[in-house]
Amino acid sequence: MAFDRLVFWSGIWNIGLGFILVTPPINQFLGMHIPNPFWPWIAAAFLWYTSAVLILASRDVQLFASFIYWEALLRFLAVLILIAFGFTYIGVLATVLFAITDFAWGICYVVGLPRVTGRTHASILLDRRA
Repeated sequence: MAFDRLVFWSGIWNIGLGFILVTPPINQFLGMHIPNPFWPWIAAAFLWYTSAVLILASRDVQLFASFIYWEALLRFLAVLILIAFGFTYIGVLATVLFAITDFAWGICYVVGLPRVTGRTHASILLDRRA
């Protein structure tokens, strides 16, 4: 699969995650503990925003590599937050599912972007196109 398609589908994946968070039958099926609907809606809105960024960035990976790279860092942060709080506040199955997929997407971005763009990690992170 071409890297731009991978980025595109990761954006679509985020749309699905957002819907999981705000759809009670699905999140209950996954054993999620959601006492207040405010927080899942905030997280879903964030996921849908990053979906838009990823889908748009997939159109020109060279130009928007920095946005994709920062998304990788956000995914790694999400994994850390899930490990710290997810098992207690979200549920085991959902935490494991979300953490594994976030980590996998993050690795794909961090490994793939330098290969596709021919740039260093620092160059992508700091958006230094030369």
